[in-house]
Amino acid sequence: MVKSLRFGLWAVGLASAVILPLISAIGFRAAFEHHVQQSTIAELEADLRYMTRGLKLENGVVTLVPKTLPDPRFEEPLSGLYWQVVDDKSKAIVRSGSLVTFTIELPNDILPLSTIHRHSATGPDGVDLLLLERRIPEGVEGKHSWRFAVAIDRALLKGQVDAIMLDTTPVFIFLGMGLLIITFVQGGMLMGPLNQASRALALVRSGRQERLKEMVPIELDTFARNFDALLDAGERQAREARERAADLAHSLRTPLAVLLARADEIEASGQANAAATIRDIVSGLEHRASRDLARANIHGPVLGRTVEVSLAPIIHQITGALARTSTTENLTWDVQVDPDHKVRLDQSDLTELIGSLLDNARKWAKSRIKITTISDQTSIRILIEDDGPGIEPHQRRMALSRGQKFDVNLSGTGLGLSIAQEIVQAYGGSLDLSDGLLGGLRVTLELPHTGRGSVQSQLT
Repeated sequence: MVKSLRFGLWAVGLASAVILPLISAIGFRAAFEHHVQQSTIAELEADLRYMTRGLKLENGVVTLVPKTLPDPRFEEPLSGLYWQVVDDKSKAIVRSGSLVTFTIELPNDILPLSTIHRHSATGPDGVDLLLLERRIPEGVEGKHSWRFAVAIDRALLKGQVDAIMLDTTPVFIFLGMGLLIITFVQGGMLMGPLNQASRALALVRSGRQERLKEMVPIELDTFARNFDALLDAGERQAREARERAADLAHSLRTPLAVLLARADEIEASGQANAAATIRDIVSGLEHRASRDLARANIHGPVLGRTVEVSLAPIIHQITGALARTSTTENLTWDVQVDPDHKVRLDQSDLTELIGSLLDNARKWAKSRIKITTISDQTSIRILIEDDGPGIEPHQRRMALSRGQKFDVNLSGTGLGLSIAQEIVQAYGGSLDLSDGLLGGLRVTLELPHTGRGSVQSQLT
């Protein structure tokens, strides 16, 4: 099966542009050959009838007075047009000047009187002749008769056909070119709806449109409806999965609280080791429940539902809220965000992402936090730096993969960086930890660009 529809169309168009004119030319040649032969036979029959007028009755005796045919080629030596008369009784032969001294060997058959017969014969230099013959009797009993024959070189017929084919060759060439143009136009008409559907899909994928319906030609309406139904089913399943995960995480909270209370009772009874074991188990379950609850709240990129969100208002809103807390009154928030920088994320996901990273920076920073955005043709980077102690290089992978809590005295679950990474990866971005210029940790978020160039690349 041809994978490229465009290639298939051009292949069929090219084959049609070659085969159809060729078949037409062959058919035209066959029809014209038949026409030339029939018209030539009609002319030869007329010449044959004209020649029979050479029989004259004088004094009761029939004599032959050969008549010169109008076509001068009959007198031109070896011209290709010939006539010949044979007297059956005397075997005398009268021939045209074009035969010179050559005698055409007539078939040794019995000819009905006054009936025209058609034969193939051999002419001068072995040429193939189309020959018409007629036997004219002297009287009713037909004891004495003359055989009249007129012939033409078949090469002359072929020459006429070749000449007309040479003259009509440009017509068949133009026919092939016309078929190619028609194929190109038809291909454009066929590929147009497909290209329109492709652009519509790009718009849905980029979040500029919610669904394909009303965006594709009527011929693709069924496809659009089925695709939209698939998107709706995917959204519904994702929503149900998040709800189930959230319900499960919440349902674990009460049993875990009961276990912690039971651990306190066991410790009070003097079984400190058993109580510690229970607390470790509960702590692990709480960590897992908190992580699953946080992951359940990640919406992720949903086709047709994400929109462009400006970074500046979100970042200013979060930094403003964090700056009002008592623990961050002495922090300086250095926000350098371009108002034109936008990302295509679910707004709740973006708020969770920026909020968790800024809250993490707030917990570790000594006096200053810096937020910067940088844009290029392919991506937007968000840099969050603090002047805290940072994270050792060998611990950074662990901080991202397991949500390790490095200071038990600080509030929180230690899941901020891990959840942030999952959100970024869900949207095709990346999160990197490195040493910052302020002396602490630098978190670099890189998200796909949503600017004009990126959209154009998707649409094409």
